[in-house]
Amino acid sequence: MSVGITAYFGLGVTLMDALLVTGFFALTCAVVIEGMFRRRTEKYLAQRVSEIAQQLGVVARTNEIMSDQVNYLSNINVNNRLEDVESDISVLGTVVRELAEAVAEVEETQATQAMAVHQAEEPRPRDTSNVAPLKRETGSTTIEDQSTDVPISILQDALAEGRLRQYLQPIVTLPHRRTLGYDLVPKVAQSGGKLLNASEFLPQSDRTGTIAELEQMLVRQGANIIHRSNSAGEPTSLFVPISYCLLNDTDACEQLIELVRSNRAVTASLFLMMDEERYAALNQDQRAMLSQFVKIGVGICLNKVRSLRLNFQELYARGVRYVKADTQRFIDKPQSYSDLHNADVADFVQRYDVGLIMDNVVQEEQILMLLDDKIPFAQGEHIAPPSPVRPDLLGEKQRVQSSAY
Repeated sequence: MSVGITAYFGLGVTLMDALLVTGFFALTCAVVIEGMFRRRTEKYLAQRVSEIAQQLGVVARTNEIMSDQVNYLSNINVNNRLEDVESDISVLGTVVRELAEAVAEVEETQATQAMAVHQAEEPRPRDTSNVAPLKRETGSTTIEDQSTDVPISILQDALAEGRLRQYLQPIVTLPHRRTLGYDLVPKVAQSGGKLLNASEFLPQSDRTGTIAELEQMLVRQGANIIHRSNSAGEPTSLFVPISYCLLNDTDACEQLIELVRSNRAVTASLFLMMDEERYAALNQDQRAMLSQFVKIGVGICLNKVRSLRLNFQELYARGVRYVKADTQRFIDKPQSYSDLHNADVADFVQRYDVGLIMDNVVQEEQILMLLDDKIPFAQGEHIAPPSPVRPDLLGEKQRVQSSAY
């Protein structure tokens, strides 16, 4: 507008020319401004296109890398790799198992040395190959027995002269071989330092009450050992052998029940161990007396089970918490124990909260086979032989007069 006014008054052009000059100048300015905006827009678009091109390049390289990875994975033989991994895991498991067994052996050796005062010489087993089988009475049932009977006088003399000794044999967990508990093993000392095992001084039947007296003493001393172990900060479980002889003595059983009932810590760790054959032959009165022990919390362990085709649900209801089977027979003749595969037997028994203990382990190969079959507990001479009870756990001399009870 100022250009037109200047041209009209300063240059003397006509009004129409001044308007034309003004319009031309305005149009020129508009073109110049529009060009500036266009160049700035084109520059901005060029930058954005360049950035997009860079992003596309990155995406293309990523796709190339992913394509290479997919091709690599597609060429891998998964089956061979899985076999290699499984082989490595198996080797590693073997190494770990051997290491755990070595550590457990050291721990068990230390525990056995701490528990033992001295290792007594074991007596030579007697030759019974030419002895005819006898039958023994158990309650109201007659049971076949392949060993000769021994006179009750051997036990009576041992009690009178204080020659009865208590030994402990550990039961360990597998594979770590930590101590689950101990069997209380009675032995009779003889001149010359020899010891008689239970089979050599315990007769199959007794009408004098001597066996009941012995078993009452064992339960009392077992409770005493558990109590003193708990007091010393070394809690342990104890498996005490009994028979129908003790269950026939009502007065003795009632005294023991009152003794054990007075200490709840003892009842949880005390297990009465009886041969499964004798347990099955108990009469009604004997089972009723045994159930009195179960009611106060004492557990039952069935020793020398003839078969694992048992009603474990019913046994658990009757207080049975552990069963013992022979290791060699389980390995050599598994069908004589169960119709299940060996690896499934322990899980089947454990399903009813009953522990399976493999007894009479005599060599390391047996332990390896038990590990393969997932057996939880084991016991035997190879693991640890019976060792004398520490005097501080007994709390008294091992001299027992036959008139003590």
